[in-house]
Amino acid sequence: MLSEGDLFRAFSNLELLSIFVCGLLVFGYLNRRTPRIHIPSMLTAFLIDMTIVVYIEVTRDAVASAKKRMGALMIVHILLSLTVIVLYFGQIITGLRKVKGRPSRWHGQAALWFLAARFGNLLTSFMVMH
Repeated sequence: MLSEGDLFRAFSNLELLSIFVCGLLVFGYLNRRTPRIHIPSMLTAFLIDMTIVVYIEVTRDAVASAKKRMGALMIVHILLSLTVIVLYFGQIITGLRKVKGRPSRWHGQAALWFLAARFGNLLTSFMVMH
């Protein structure tokens, strides 16, 4: 049986941060009807995620590293990562429109696709790295 300390040692700091981001996204989604909670939660998750992406690229040369490990799982991970980035920007754009009083049916519909892609990204990141 793993103790709490062993569990945290099993994950890197970046993995723990990524898990935190996913939790923050779920928290933001569950508070989607409360803009003063939803908007800061989602923007914070976005900023942390983009910081992780830049950090990994700068410190690990992620693109070159991915080429070395290229296989079906890495391709799925890359596709999910790109999907998450595109959906992040789509959600931010449509979310800003909603804040300005212009309804967006796409924002709510795409939210679940976004969450699924982000959790898929998290899962495949563990599978690719371990």
